[in-house]
Amino acid sequence: MTFGLGVILTVFFVGIVLLGIEVFVAGFGLFGVLGIGAVVASLIMAGATIGQLWLSLGLATAIVAGLGFWAYRRLQSNRSLMYKGLILTDSTSTDKGYLSHDDRKRLLGKVGVTLTPLRPAGTAEIDGERIDVVTEGSYLDSQTKIQVYKVDSGRVVVRNFIEPKEDVTE
Repeated sequence: MTFGLGVILTVFFVGIVLLGIEVFVAGFGLFGVLGIGAVVASLIMAGATIGQLWLSLGLATAIVAGLGFWAYRRLQSNRSLMYKGLILTDSTSTDKGYLSHDDRKRLLGKVGVTLTPLRPAGTAEIDGERIDVVTEGSYLDSQTKIQVYKVDSGRVVVRNFIEPKEDVTE
């Protein structure tokens, strides 16, 4: 059975497209299996005789193995431009100015008001700034006066503010 060049190239390019889809789609690998099958089928269709079939399959296998080995060696080399483009080698340290959170130690002891109910987390306004806060575990309703009593790694812990009683002595 002979196939036209257009049919062979169409099957081949459909296989390449399916292999490209496999790179971006996570899952079982159905696109990859179908893509490999289409590429192999196009190679089989291209062979007019059994000798040409084995020659085309051997050439395709050698080319794929060679490209795979070349890519593997390039990724293993630390000097490769492709390697430097694919893998982040820079560190994000505090010495270079990278911070994982704002330093909110300045809020310690400040009084504010809850904007949302704290169950135990929510939002409060302290010194005119909206801040995500958390309580010790108790529920606080919105518009409740609170005081910051602990700041740990960007986490602002508040508790219900109790007005100090004035000592009135006569």
